[in-house]
Amino acid sequence: MPPSPPTPAQVEVIAKDYLDLKDKFLQAKLAATEIEQELSAKGEVLRQLASDFGSGTAEKSKLLHGLAYEVMVTFGQSVSIDAAAVENFRLALVKTDQPRLLKKLFEKTIRWSLNPRASELVRGEKLSDRLRSLFARCEVVKAKTPSLSVREKTDSRVSSKN
Repeated sequence: MPPSPPTPAQVEVIAKDYLDLKDKFLQAKLAATEIEQELSAKGEVLRQLASDFGSGTAEKSKLLHGLAYEVMVTFGQSVSIDAAAVENFRLALVKTDQPRLLKKLFEKTIRWSLNPRASELVRGEKLSDRLRSLFARCEVVKAKTPSLSVREKTDSRVSSKN
């Protein structure tokens, strides 16, 4: 036997609970944002103090001592590759007859992205079932969580039975 639909009173209780929890969540999120900003500001003060007055302990680190606490700040870096600069370097190596050096210095990576019209283009091509099947595996589709909107009824939407 299939489950029976909820009564309007049951929907009312669940919707009210949902809105109450949503309000609590938004209030907590606002409070957390304020705390996060304060935490960030204090962290920046500590980083600056350690940077200015800390003693060097290890490479790229400084240590600042308090009475019961100490603050260590480590300065890091990130490295990324500029593809255009690599191409210019590659061309210069080719001109100087040293193209093999590029393969010793860099690893080539190919990245594929799907053309928005890909499905339409594949339908227009005469491809075997095997190739169509292989193409279908190239795109992974994941279901999204259904969206939910809960709101209070306005006067025009409230039923006359209330």
